[in-house]
Amino acid sequence: MEFKINNDKWIIEEKEKNELKELYEKEMEEKAYFVFGCTQKSQHIIYINKDMCKEQKIKTLKHELTHCYIWEYGLYNVVDVNEEVICDIVASSNDFINDIVNKYFKEVK
Repeated sequence: MEFKINNDKWIIEEKEKNELKELYEKEMEEKAYFVFGCTQKSQHIIYINKDMCKEQKIKTLKHELTHCYIWEYGLYNVVDVNEEVICDIVASSNDFINDIVNKYFKEVK
């Protein structure tokens, strides 16, 4: 699925668990036991583990979309993360994230 945020096009794809694990380890340069999802910010792609139940996919997609939101709106430079910063991020991104999650799961049915 494709979507836009801050005038940038992003893609959401599902990958087999072994393929996603390999991609994550290469991207992050660290070993992983299991990978739920991965956001490649420079490529504007969100990958979700295909081998999970729908409920876990929803949680994972929301998590990865939060990475996307933080990246797109320059919040990755915030050094002093506290409860107020987290509340601001959640409050401002909630509608965007829920909208994309709903659209994605309507498409993959």
